[in-house]
Amino acid sequence: MFSNLKLKASMMASLGAIIGATTLALAIVLMFADAPILLSVLLVVPFFLLQWLFAPTIVEKAYKVEEADPQQYRQYHESVERIARQSGIDKPHVMIADMDLPNAFAYGNFRSGDKVAITTGLLKRLEWEEVEAVIAHEIGHLKHNDSTYMMVLSILPALFLVLGRMLFYSSLFGSQNDSKPMILIAVASMVFYLILQICIMYFSRLREYYADRHSANVVRNGDQKLASGLMKISNGIDSIKKQDSQRSRSRSRNPRAQGMSGMMGGASPMALSMKPLLIADPDVTGNLADRRQITEYAEQDLSLREKLMELFSTHPNIKKRLRALKL
Repeated sequence: MFSNLKLKASMMASLGAIIGATTLALAIVLMFADAPILLSVLLVVPFFLLQWLFAPTIVEKAYKVEEADPQQYRQYHESVERIARQSGIDKPHVMIADMDLPNAFAYGNFRSGDKVAITTGLLKRLEWEEVEAVIAHEIGHLKHNDSTYMMVLSILPALFLVLGRMLFYSSLFGSQNDSKPMILIAVASMVFYLILQICIMYFSRLREYYADRHSANVVRNGDQKLASGLMKISNGIDSIKKQDSQRSRSRSRNPRAQGMSGMMGGASPMALSMKPLLIADPDVTGNLADRRQITEYAEQDLSLREKLMELFSTHPNIKKRLRALKL
């Protein structure tokens, strides 16, 4: 589906389109309204910078992440070091998340350093060669500086969200002659916020393809191993969701039943709100077994529901990811 060249071209084109459209929209707003854009920037940018600075601490709290012991997880450390070297980056911190939810993620900034984490649930469900392919995907995100790109891009729609609200409330208290155009510009700002969000989600999906391609390039037979790992992750998430659904029904019959079992795989609601970090979206699962079924599944057309869900998702539909890996 995507060659490396086509992926890079698509990402550069989408990035240019997002920045260009944002600049044009801000210019139009300035032309037709005395908009407090500077105030919007002063409100939005510090918030995102603080979020970025403290994100590693928040992630580790939400996912119960700690440093992976070099003795207990020696194979994990060795794999991360080797794949990082092959990728041309320094070895990131090696982390483990004590969660049954099978997943992996990369995060960090200049304060914390780069970090790669896998969950204990991932180790239970995947063969080690599949785990290595997943690790290579996450190291691909670090090599490509994806978290920085996404943090910067996230500021742009937030500007229009704040700007739209400020213009809307200003129109309520302004003169009657100014209120109608101000409301129209406020609504236009909110609509552009939604459009930008969709565009940035598309860019995020391209970054996922790019990280998948990185895994396929640095791990021997990485495309096949990653595809198998992705499906096991998807099946594992699906199994956990079914178990949680059964527990929820049980608790509804027994209100005194409490505990972490109500949270998917032991993940807190805060953790589940951080889906862009994960290698697979926990809200989109499959139920597949062997390689033949995986190949047949990848060849299926997306339903209308799947297409709509993907439009608002940070991750590509898994069928499209499998096709892009050229199974």
